Amino acid sequence: MKIAILGGTGSIGEGFALRWAEKHEISLCSREVGKAKTAADEYRETLLSKGMVCCGITGCTNEVGIKDVDVVVLSVPYQGVVELLKTLRPHFKDQIVISLVVPMKKNRWFEYTPPKQGSAALEIRDILPKSVKVVSAYHNISAKKLANPALVLDYDVVICGDDEDAKKVVMELTRDIKNLRPLDGGDLGCSSMIESLTPFLINLAIRNGLSDLGVKFI
Repeated sequence: MKIAILGGTGSIGEGFALRWAEKHEISLCSREVGKAKTAADEYRETLLSKGMVCCGITGCTNEVGIKDVDVVVLSVPYQGVVELLKTLRPHFKDQIVISLVVPMKKNRWFEYTPPKQGSAALEIRDILPKSVKVVSAYHNISAKKLANPALVLDYDVVICGDDEDAKKVVMELTRDIKNLRPLDGGDLGCSSMIESLTPFLINLAIRNGLSDLGVKFI
């Protein structure tokens, strides 16, 4: 499968690239192509140094990266996602777009600040062409742990979307990361409940001296 990661040079993007490169072709996307290519070289070297297989990691611009791929991962901050997607809209066709985006701000504590649509996922769906299938997932995965392929991530991943086939694809991608368990969270309208867990977990960690919290349903 061909996967483009918008924000691929960031910590969460790095983690997905390292975890999926064994089975999939990864495009790291950035406004700065040099930055993307440098990151791709570094990620390949990381995998080779650990004796891991790499199907391919390349660096490219956002526009080039999202063409002719099966899945686009949005691992960018909420503050820039609307402008970015409006710019890239003409380049989308019928891809699956996975939103990790969480709208939140920090006052004394982190607060969930959804747009008028009710969640970032719904806002993203409204921006993109109707042919694009938006799925929300991976909001509560530790970027630091994800970027260390030697670590086993014993987390649950709640996946929301309106297209059942698209959700199944994201569930299979989730299973490609050892010990992650995908759970069907319902339609895309349910995304707000999962997005809002992110600031809650950050605040929980701060209050209790914890770090890198995830979610496991038992």
